[in-house]
Amino acid sequence: MKFRWTSVAWSVVYLLLLLSLATPLTVITAFFLIVPGVMLYTLLPPKAFVLHVALIWIIGALISGPLILLQAVYFLIPAIVMGHLYKKRATAIRTILMGAGTVMALFLLLLLVSTVLFDFNLAVAIEDMLNTAMAPLQNMADSPLSGGVAWSPELSQQVSTLTVRLIPFTMIVCALVITTIAHAIVRPTLGSMGHIVPKLPPVRDWRLPRSLIWYYLIGLLIQMFGGESVHQGFMGTILLNMMPLLQFLFMIQSASLFFFAAYHRKWNPAIPVLLVVAMVFIPPLRIVGMLDIAFPLREMLTRPRR
Repeated sequence: MKFRWTSVAWSVVYLLLLLSLATPLTVITAFFLIVPGVMLYTLLPPKAFVLHVALIWIIGALISGPLILLQAVYFLIPAIVMGHLYKKRATAIRTILMGAGTVMALFLLLLLVSTVLFDFNLAVAIEDMLNTAMAPLQNMADSPLSGGVAWSPELSQQVSTLTVRLIPFTMIVCALVITTIAHAIVRPTLGSMGHIVPKLPPVRDWRLPRSLIWYYLIGLLIQMFGGESVHQGFMGTILLNMMPLLQFLFMIQSASLFFFAAYHRKWNPAIPVLLVVAMVFIPPLRIVGMLDIAFPLREMLTRPRR
């Protein structure tokens, strides 16, 4: 009976999140949409899971229209992948990475189908959206409130082109955030119900491979000496996505070192949290993560004092 009411509660949550996709709240709720799908798939037998999802989709389509089902399918597939891995008690890192990989693969498939079958141009769509959003700012160059800056079609095209080139980086980070949030919610919830789900190791124990330093150095050298043709070509797109992704990973490694130092030096637990927040606004703190990968800083921190 407990699991029955639990599944009903998660079905209601799933329906509410699904309906939120038709509202401005989708910017936030999209990051949580796979959570109820994972919970339902893990808690229910296959037939009951299909019945719950079908009922939710029917209600959602009647309220918001049938197009919402496309979004529902997009978020349900990674939820099933993660739920299946939870049932097999796969490691947390494998579950998160497989879920993120599924999210990215589905996006690429959706983009390919839209481009081939419907002649969809992502760059043009982004440019039109920017022009619509920034229309009030156009023709304001002479206004005293504009500060001499006005939104122009040329600027819109530049921003849309840059946005399209940054799609790989954006998708990787968003997919990892979505699946990490799902794991952070699902694992303790399932644990409270008696389902044993492996957890991630403590943040202080996270260690990234040293090869990332070499990738970063190679990327810096290409950026410095590659020339304009490299920056505008395919290699430029790779660098445009690779460098911020590596910096993002270095931020994670820096956070790991902060928590490692706080744990072994018996610092106040708030100190590493404040350092992580400061790192968001002070980019040079990312160097701490690079140094942690390149040098044995942790051994130095734990070495007995003489």
